[in-house]
Amino acid sequence: MLRIDTYLKQLIDLFKQNYSSRLLYVGLQGSYFREEADENSDIDVMVILDRLSINDMETYREIIAECGNSDKSCGFICGESDIKNWNPCEICHLIYTTKDYYGRLSEFVPTFTAEDERIYIKMSLNNMYHELCHRYIHDSREKNITKLPSTYKSVFFILQNIHYQNTGNFILTKRELLSQLPEEDKKVLLKAMELKNQKEYNFDEYFSALFEWCQNSIFKS
Repeated sequence: MLRIDTYLKQLIDLFKQNYSSRLLYVGLQGSYFREEADENSDIDVMVILDRLSINDMETYREIIAECGNSDKSCGFICGESDIKNWNPCEICHLIYTTKDYYGRLSEFVPTFTAEDERIYIKMSLNNMYHELCHRYIHDSREKNITKLPSTYKSVFFILQNIHYQNTGNFILTKRELLSQLPEEDKKVLLKAMELKNQKEYNFDEYFSALFEWCQNSIFKS
């Protein structure tokens, strides 16, 4: 499996060669940061430049190709002023789920409040609810079966933030979060984890569980 620290060192060296002093920040997100990665995991890297142009994105594409594993490359690149004016509702999750490798992310993002965090949770649940309803009504059963596992991925991130809102403790890994959740939340997170490696599953059971959990969570949020 990919040695992420070695990969990031090579990536940062190439960023410095190509962007020079314009490179302000590099961070790691996702399953590699949480130490939950497997051979199929994406490489989620966050990059901040002094400003971002289309040419910069073309350069980024070339850097990723040179580094290798470009088919796994994921993440986010932005300019300094862009991230400093970002929606503060997303900053809590961003800060806690990004590991600094070059620079400090906290120096480039706006501040957030408890109300921002509450809005983030409610908007995430609202978006999930809309996605589930829209797809169930307007798309084929086959597409619903294919897409539901990706919707389930959001459960973990939403529960991270709900737990943080309730306790002030942001938990990074699924395993640790499971041990801290009430039973109804634990059940839906377990289903999300089960779906990761399942090619076949009972759609009606899994859809019903997620839809009902989403409804109940909206009511409580």
